[in-house]
Amino acid sequence: MEAVEKLIAALPFSPSEAERLTSMAREAYAPLSENKRVDSGISIVPDSARKLVASAAKVRGFQSATIPTPLRIREYSATADTGPKSGVVWGKSLNDEGKSFEFVVNESALRTWPGSGAFMPSQLEHLLMLADRPNVSVGVIPSGVWLPVLPPHGFTVCDETGVLVETFTAEMTLTGSEHVTAYREAFDALSAVAVTGVDFRRVVEAVSADITRFIQGIH
Repeated sequence: MEAVEKLIAALPFSPSEAERLTSMAREAYAPLSENKRVDSGISIVPDSARKLVASAAKVRGFQSATIPTPLRIREYSATADTGPKSGVVWGKSLNDEGKSFEFVVNESALRTWPGSGAFMPSQLEHLLMLADRPNVSVGVIPSGVWLPVLPPHGFTVCDETGVLVETFTAEMTLTGSEHVTAYREAFDALSAVAVTGVDFRRVVEAVSADITRFIQGIH
């Protein structure tokens, strides 16, 4: 609206005509300003993701095709990090016992990998170790289980404040309440059909045995 007002003022209209046009423009723009923008609550600024994770007391993440970034060993990260660079440096964040972390992955995420996959037995052993931490929960949805929702991408929910969504080309931070509610409900539904504890360990150990036999078979 400001640009329109400047344009009218710059043109050779009489004062009355300029006022009439300005009034018409304001009436036309009024409904737009009252409606919420479709991109409200969405940011692709990397620092917004870092701040969101740093301030969160509870972090919940889902991945269907890859190991969640905070759970990766160095070899997995070095091979997989070819997409957009995250604004979040997870580092030793899982060591912060003031925070709680919940992760859910499809079994298919354990059975696919970047590169040769030679590091996967170590990666899966790392998952088992992390799952034993008091502030970390890791669940897996076994193959063949009916999925209550089908997210087209992985996501991370931080408290009730925001959601991190990593696409192929960018990382977005969603803070609109409708976004947070939708992703939180999706996570809860996926978590409900995931196995944890002893059953989680059983699935991971079976996958690790299969991968070890596969790797030995090609070397």
